[in-house]
Amino acid sequence: MQRSFVKQALIVLAAGAIYFALAYFLVGYAFGAAPGFAWAKESFGPLAGTRIWSHSVHAVVLLIAAIPSALVLGLLGRPDALRLAVVTGVLVAVASSLPSFLHPAVQPYLDTDFYVTTGIDGLKMVLVLVLLTWLFGKLPSNYAMQRSSRVGTPLAGSGRGAY
Repeated sequence: MQRSFVKQALIVLAAGAIYFALAYFLVGYAFGAAPGFAWAKESFGPLAGTRIWSHSVHAVVLLIAAIPSALVLGLLGRPDALRLAVVTGVLVAVASSLPSFLHPAVQPYLDTDFYVTTGIDGLKMVLVLVLLTWLFGKLPSNYAMQRSSRVGTPLAGSGRGAY
């Protein structure tokens, strides 16, 4: 039991570090390189257009940043990969928003809009990671392929494995 917990904690920490680092750098790059949001402001109004544009860019970046972490969780964290993905996503969401609450220069600007945006961003972090982990968990493992060669399923071929 103790060994399994340590293994799961290490998987969560590794996946979380990968996710946090990639998300941090890719968000900064994407907001600098993304095209302007004039079309969104014209279509939805200044405030709604800005929010739609920023949340869309943020969601795409999180999707890209979560791929390596979801692979780690989906392949190494079986059979508890989804639970580990939720824990990892929550830890990364808390770690990414914590500096805003602790920095004294930012504290006067913490209002309802900030809390709503932070909540949406945190929810995106968790949901994107869980979705990708679930998808990658559906990929066949090498163990499943080896097992099918011994059981005699259609994946087994003639029953004479190359192992």
